[in-house]
Amino acid sequence: MSKSYIKYPIAFHKQSEKLINISDVTDANKTDLICLECKENFVAVRKHQTPHFKHKPNSVCKGNVETYIHWVTKEIFKEIKEFELPEIFIDNLTDNQREKLDYEVNNLIKKKVPENLQLKFKKDLKKNISESGIFQIEQIEIEKAYKTSLGNVRIDIVTTINNQELFIEPFFTSQIDDLKKRKVALLEKPTLAINLLSFVHRFDYKYNLENLKNYVISKNSKYWIFNREKKIEKYRLEYLNYVSEEIKKQQNDFKLNNLKLKKITELENKVQQLEEKIRPTQDEIWKARDEIRKIKNDIGIRDYEY
Repeated sequence: MSKSYIKYPIAFHKQSEKLINISDVTDANKTDLICLECKENFVAVRKHQTPHFKHKPNSVCKGNVETYIHWVTKEIFKEIKEFELPEIFIDNLTDNQREKLDYEVNNLIKKKVPENLQLKFKKDLKKNISESGIFQIEQIEIEKAYKTSLGNVRIDIVTTINNQELFIEPFFTSQIDDLKKRKVALLEKPTLAINLLSFVHRFDYKYNLENLKNYVISKNSKYWIFNREKKIEKYRLEYLNYVSEEIKKQQNDFKLNNLKLKKITELENKVQQLEEKIRPTQDEIWKARDEIRKIKNDIGIRDYEY
């Protein structure tokens, strides 16, 4: 698709060095709007069913919709003071971490929960080992490079929260690859991915700065790629404690369940005893019925069933 036909809803205002919505463009500022990918001036198309920015027909910009939403997101982060970190879900753990937690949870359940309730008890447990929360951003760095034993790695957004670095990797169609994940793990920095494609699908390119800012701040825009082992270990112990507390809370239910199981066993034994008592009588009844049927056949009496 030609760059002149791609509709961009946000531009960079060169004079103020800030992003601007197409709806905020006036005759006074319409010449100071650029594309950060190529540094060319954008054309503001205001009198249109869907107002937008676009490149000039002879543009040499090598960017596209994907690179555009990336740099807009990075610019937005420069102005964000706080944002929400999502929960760490059990599914976010590595295979080894998940297997270890699952093994310990299963052991607790097997020891403390009646067998017939174990599947339901585990199913009802929460699926996250940490809670979401709002955190203040102390510092933001864009496109920061790091060295690792696997080679250099460039992180899209590096935030500092509680004096600790947190990596953020926005993606459109190509998620962070395995090599980059391994490099991040070597750096031992907690890392989040932000799904920009999901955002664009929701608004169909008719979004603005406020929409995008609210999205990247929200926990629903992101998920964990990596967390430090010490942090995961802390949350693992807290989760096991949570499971133990849930078991304690349901002790009365477990006792009632055991009483009901005991009652079922008593009733089943009683039924068995009664069946044994009446079995001879039932046998006599069936024998008598067979004899009646034979006699009727002998004298030509037929029983009809309707």
